[in-house]
Amino acid sequence: MRRVLIFAPLLAACADLRDTPEGINGWYTPADALNVTEPVSFTSSPYGFTGSTPIADIPSPEVGSFETHFATSMFAPACDGWQRSSELPVEIEGVVTIHPKYYFKTSGCQGDRDADSDEKYYGSYFIEDDSGGMFVLGDTKVAHFTMGQRVRLKVRAIKESFDLQMVIAHDVEEIGREVEPIYYQTPDGPLGFDEMARVQRVTGTVVSDASNFGELLIESDEGVTYSIKVDWEITRRKHAWEPGERIQVTGPVLYSYDIFSIVVMKVGQICVLDDNNDCTDAE
Repeated sequence: MRRVLIFAPLLAACADLRDTPEGINGWYTPADALNVTEPVSFTSSPYGFTGSTPIADIPSPEVGSFETHFATSMFAPACDGWQRSSELPVEIEGVVTIHPKYYFKTSGCQGDRDADSDEKYYGSYFIEDDSGGMFVLGDTKVAHFTMGQRVRLKVRAIKESFDLQMVIAHDVEEIGREVEPIYYQTPDGPLGFDEMARVQRVTGTVVSDASNFGELLIESDEGVTYSIKVDWEITRRKHAWEPGERIQVTGPVLYSYDIFSIVVMKVGQICVLDDNNDCTDAE
């Protein structure tokens, strides 16, 4: 009986507060909807460094070979095109040029060319130094660094598939603390293998929005059409660039399904241009 008498006033007070609109308003204030801008810093000045092995000098399988080369210390099953290389491992250093969460699917071990052996990588990214860039397959959904940070990697295996060379096995040995501006170049025509894995900046008018599996198409003033691969999370958040808008896009180039595309993982890689060709906030 005493317990009822002690808590009864408290229960009555809580009931009064729940029943009173003024009391509810005192608990919280309405939230405002804000767009996430995700700013990214870029520069037209080269990095000024390479690692002990320049990225352009990574010993890689020949283009068109469909081979995977492993370090001699690694176990390599009897799969088509899998072999060991005495030139691996090598140590490289570069700046990460997209947030490491790009999804990519490629073939795995094949004892039979017709066998389905696809492997999925959810944490892939690009790195670049002054010599060139490289696509790195990552098998984690947790990002331990972001674009603009410098990383040092031990490359243990390289794969070639459909003219695309990529790091398929590596160790992250060191992560720089600072976020550096990402170096970009401006192509003077269509994208090709010379731009592969290197950050490019293109400007043009949107001719097709990203509703087609995230592929945004823009046309430059010179009539060159550029493919932009926009991360699905960006489109899911209702960011859109409509036909007729002039935009500027900066990001690394990926070659896939016979198309060279600029990969966009953050909203800050795209800006809408005003009448003076100055960037405005992405919508």
